[in-house]
Amino acid sequence: MVAIAQLPSAGRVLTGVAGGVAVAALLAFRLAGDDGFPTDPVGVLALAAGATGAAVAATRLARVGNQRADTFATWLCVALLAYLVLAAWAVWMVTTGHPTAALAVAAWNSAWIPPLALMQLTASAAIRTGARTPWTHPVLTAVIGTLTLANALVTRASEPFTGLPTIAPESWRMVIEPVGTFATLLGILALLLVPVTLWRAALGSEGPARARIGVAAAGATAPPLTVCFCLLLAIARAPGAVEPSLGSVAFLVALAGASAFSAACALIAARGGVEGRQVTIVVRGTGLAGAALVVLGTGTIIAAPGLRLGPASVAFLVAAVTVVVGGGAWAGTGRLARVLAPQTPAAPPAPPVPPVPPVPNDEDLATPTAGVTVTGLTPREAEVLAVLAEGASNAGIAAQLVVSERTVDAHLRAIFVKLGLTPGAETNRRVRAARIWLDHTTANRGPQGLSKAD
Repeated sequence: MVAIAQLPSAGRVLTGVAGGVAVAALLAFRLAGDDGFPTDPVGVLALAAGATGAAVAATRLARVGNQRADTFATWLCVALLAYLVLAAWAVWMVTTGHPTAALAVAAWNSAWIPPLALMQLTASAAIRTGARTPWTHPVLTAVIGTLTLANALVTRASEPFTGLPTIAPESWRMVIEPVGTFATLLGILALLLVPVTLWRAALGSEGPARARIGVAAAGATAPPLTVCFCLLLAIARAPGAVEPSLGSVAFLVALAGASAFSAACALIAARGGVEGRQVTIVVRGTGLAGAALVVLGTGTIIAAPGLRLGPASVAFLVAAVTVVVGGGAWAGTGRLARVLAPQTPAAPPAPPVPPVPPVPNDEDLATPTAGVTVTGLTPREAEVLAVLAEGASNAGIAAQLVVSERTVDAHLRAIFVKLGLTPGAETNRRVRAARIWLDHTTANRGPQGLSKAD
């Protein structure tokens, strides 16, 4: 909670204080004899740790100048703390038999959904530049907001916090079954939009751009994995006959861990200069988490009483699944990490820089970031060229600058014409354009790395 108090906004400090009070209240309920899973110390402290991690990431994102990712990380922290506050409120209402207990439980039962969207928004915003918002962000926000509201309205707990907790399907009933099912499916699809878009942009790019976008994509993949974990816990309840309280606490830990992971990925991507070791850790962590879910789900089904397998058979089959899935995930994520990691090959000899045609007025002169000037390009074209020089594909450029790929293609055609790059192999023109940008970057920087404009 201390990290939250270090954030500049007074509202954030008050939120941190409220979260601390909620943690203390839940632990006090536990000591007083409440044995429901919302008061379990492991789940409570895990959520508090996840909120603290998001707050630390927000502080550091602000330091590197990424205000948008800072804002989303802050809201992620607030959402996790709000989940704790609502849990304390709901437990108190149920314990005292207050008439509004059902309302409190409904609010708490839906508070775990918004953090899923905020994880993705934080990771996605880390690689964006400019003031534009990608279309995936409002779509994700609208769908998850609708799902949260629908979940609060159409689900009811049969016996709140007693008997069967949330992962047991029989402990919750759907008031309007088709609406709840449709909202759930829509929410799952919405959570796939951002990671699919980012993975496409990453795998089509090269060099530093591929690494940065890949790390952000891994951070955005954590929420769908969390949802899969939740669904597997339901399978673990039936037919697996796993203790529901244990599964519910495990879900709270998974939600907190995913939040911290997404915030960390956002911070790595926003800083730039992603190292190969960081890419390996992030990609392997994501892949092995997915593999663990597969093993968990398969093992639960194998161990189900209905299959009537002996202990030796269950142990052998689970071990075989673990080796195959775990080994495949380790090898596959290692290969993906090598693909995404930035490469540092020897620089090819510089091609001759073609003359740049004059421009009619000074408004067409561009001064991109870091004080580097490329004569003849508009500011937006200079931004496109700068991202191109990092190795980004058209999809990668579009993702970072928040424009359409058609717009990127038009800018690149204009850049090639203005730089005098004749049509030929598309890759060759991109490489030559990137080399021109790097040459101008070097020429416009002083001996200590400062631009001549400084």
